[in-house]
Amino acid sequence: MSDALQTYVSVMAGGLVTNVDPLTQSNNFSGSAVRLVNMEPSLEGGYRRISGFENSYGTLPGTGKVLGLVVNGDINQGVLGCRAPSSGNNYLHHYNHYYTIVVTDNQSASFTVGETVTAVVSSSDDSAVSASGSVISKTANGSGNSIVINFGRLPDTIFSANNVITGGTSSHSSTVVGTPSVIGWTAVSTAGSPTMTGVDVVRFERYNWTEEILLLTDGVNPAAKYNGSTYTQITHANAPTDPKFASAFANHLWLAGDPAEPFNIYFSAPNADTDFDPANGAGVINIGFTVTQMKAFRNQLYVFGQNQIKRIIGDNYSNFTVENVTNDLGCVAPDTVVEFGGDIIFLGPDGVRPISGTSRIGDVELETVSREIQKTFENYTANEDVTKLKALVLRRKSQFRLFFEANTSLSLLAAIRKSPTAQSTFEYSQLVGIEATAVASGYIGQFEFVLHGDTSGKVYKQEEGSSFNTENIFSVYQTPYYFMGDPEVRKVFYKVKTFLKTEGEAIINVGIDFNFGDSEINTPENFSLTTAGAASLFDSSSTIFDTTDIYDGNPSPTRSTSITGSGDSISVSYVTNSTSPSHTIQAVSVLYGTGDRR
Repeated sequence: MSDALQTYVSVMAGGLVTNVDPLTQSNNFSGSAVRLVNMEPSLEGGYRRISGFENSYGTLPGTGKVLGLVVNGDINQGVLGCRAPSSGNNYLHHYNHYYTIVVTDNQSASFTVGETVTAVVSSSDDSAVSASGSVISKTANGSGNSIVINFGRLPDTIFSANNVITGGTSSHSSTVVGTPSVIGWTAVSTAGSPTMTGVDVVRFERYNWTEEILLLTDGVNPAAKYNGSTYTQITHANAPTDPKFASAFANHLWLAGDPAEPFNIYFSAPNADTDFDPANGAGVINIGFTVTQMKAFRNQLYVFGQNQIKRIIGDNYSNFTVENVTNDLGCVAPDTVVEFGGDIIFLGPDGVRPISGTSRIGDVELETVSREIQKTFENYTANEDVTKLKALVLRRKSQFRLFFEANTSLSLLAAIRKSPTAQSTFEYSQLVGIEATAVASGYIGQFEFVLHGDTSGKVYKQEEGSSFNTENIFSVYQTPYYFMGDPEVRKVFYKVKTFLKTEGEAIINVGIDFNFGDSEINTPENFSLTTAGAASLFDSSSTIFDTTDIYDGNPSPTRSTSITGSGDSISVSYVTNSTSPSHTIQAVSVLYGTGDRR
C-alpha cells in the first residue's frame, strides 16, 4: 500500500545540461533539460518555443549561397548583403525599402523630386489610413508619372490601385495606377573589379571616424570600404592584398589574414583607412601565429590564433605593444567572436569561452561558460565542421546563437539569465531547421533586426511569426529523471501538472518515461495538452464568441493530467511540430505515492 500522496515541484531553469550523471542532474538541476530543442530560456522564466522566421527580404541577386549580411542603420536603409554575381562584379547589395508607384498625370501641377507627399489607402473607406513620405525620383511613362517614393518600411499592402497620392508642397493629387511594389535589393557599383571566385564568406567591420563606414574583407580581394554611396578598394602598396579580417582600433584600420602573410597584422595611418604608408604612422606587426580573428574591446585589440591569443595596447605606432594572453587555447571558428554580456566570447577547442576569463587563465582555475553542455561540444567536434560556425547576438533577449550551415545540424542558442541572487548564468538550448550560411543582427532605429541567409540566396528575418517560413517548427523539452530523493524506492505516479504561459492556441504532445529510460518498463500513452483558453483578440475572424477563448483575459496557467504507472523515477517530455503560436513551460509538478523499497 502506498504512503500518503506527495507532490514534487520543479521550476524550469538551467537550460540544457549534458555533462552530469542523471542523479546529480535530478538533485541539483531539477529545472534543467535532458533535451531542449528550438526552445529558449525565457527572461520571464521557463522555456519558450522560439519564434519563427520569414523570407522578408526575398532573394539576393546573384548565384550560390549568401556570403555575408550586415545590419547597419546608418547606411542606406540598414540591411546589406553579399552574393556572387551571375555576371559582372557587383556582389554587394543594399535592401531598398522605397516604393515604386505609378501615378496618373491628371493635374497641371506634377510631383517634384524631394517633395513631401501623403498616400491615402482609400478615400471611400471608413478605415482609410495615410502615410507620409518623399519623392525620390520621377520618370514619365505612358500611364503618367512613375515615381519612387520613400514610405519607410510599411507593408506592401498599404497601397493599391486608385489610392490617392497628395503633394504636400504643391498641393495637388494624383491617383495610383496598378499595385505599388518595394524596389528590393539594389546593387552597389563595386569599383576595382573584385572577383568572387573562391570567396566563401564576406566579413564586415563598422566604424565612424568622420563618416559611417562598412569595411569588407573576404580573403580573395583587397579590403574595401563603403560609405553608403561609394565602394573603394584599399590597394595601397603597403596594405595586404587579400585580407580575411579587419578591425578598427585606436583610430587605425587593422587588416590581417592574408593567405600569403598569415602572421602579419597591418595597421593604417591614424584616421586614414586607405593610407598604409609607414611615413604617415602606418605599420605591420608579426604576431607569431596564423591569425584566425581580431576584435577590438575596451581599448585593446585581441588577436586570435588556433592555439594562442595576444592583445595589442597603445594608441599609435610609437607605443603599440603586444602582450600575451594565453598559449594554451585559441579561437577555432573565426565567425563566433562576438561582444556579448559585457565581454568577448568565442568558440575555443573545448567550448564557448569569454575573453575576460581567458586572460586570467594563468592566475585562477577557469572553466568554460559552456561546461554544462561539454558533451554537446564533443559531439560537434566529432561530427561537424565547427570552423564554419557563425554567431549572432539578440541583445533584447540577452542571447547569442551559433549556426551551422546545414538545417539538419543541431545549432546552439545561449541566453544569460539572472538567478534570484542576481548572478548571471548561461543557459543553453539547441536549434534545428535553420539553414544559415550568413547571419547578422543590429538595430535600425529602435528596432532590432535578426537575419540569416541560405544556400539558395534567400534572406530571412528571424523573430517573425510562428513558422520557419511556412514550415513547422519542431520543439522538445524533456525534464531530468526525477527520483524524489531516493532512487531505490518505487513510486506510484498519479498526476502531472504543467504550468504554462500561452501566446495562442496550440497542442503540445506530452510523453512520460520511467526508470531513467529503461525500455522494459511500461509507460503511459502519450497525451496532449491544449492551450485553448488563452486570451483572444476581440473581433478577430479566427475567434468565435462563447468558446473557450477569453477576450482580453488571462488563460489558466496550469494543465493537469491523470497518469498511471510506477517506477523509481519519472521524466516528462513536451513536444510540438506545428506552426502554432509559441508557449512557455514554466514549471512541472508530479503527484505520487511511495511504495516498497526494492
